[in-house]
Amino acid sequence: MNNSKYYNDSLAYDFAMFMPKEKTEPRAQIVKMPKRKVNTASRKKARKSVSRTASILLLGALFVAMICAGIALRVEISEVNSQIVDAKTELSALSGEETRLNMEYEKLLSYKNIEEAAQNMGMRKMDKSQIIYINVNNTNKAIDADGNVLTADKE
Repeated sequence: MNNSKYYNDSLAYDFAMFMPKEKTEPRAQIVKMPKRKVNTASRKKARKSVSRTASILLLGALFVAMICAGIALRVEISEVNSQIVDAKTELSALSGEETRLNMEYEKLLSYKNIEEAAQNMGMRKMDKSQIIYINVNNTNKAIDADGNVLTADKE
């Protein structure tokens, strides 16, 4: 039987496989770990969790800031209202003072007070006996304090 027709390669054996191996220096064995498959869904979930937490904190800080601003505005409004009340009180007091001063002024200028002051100075009311009528001729003449007659003739 001819078995050579079934083998295309050489029929020789590899004797190097059976020979003793030479000793070599021991090498550090490097073990390669299999690569982990990164779970992108868990990373996205972690990012969403962080961003959600940050947004909640920011909204909370904004809410607290708005409450503080509201309180500050109410305090300022209260102070302004207090100033308005003080100004109205002062206005009322000054208005009363103005009324008192006007009454005093009118009292001093009243007809009765003027008449009384005139009587104290020796004045009296005018009557018919004090009226003196002067008859004047058709001629224009005047007498000065020294008794001289002054005339103005028409030319």
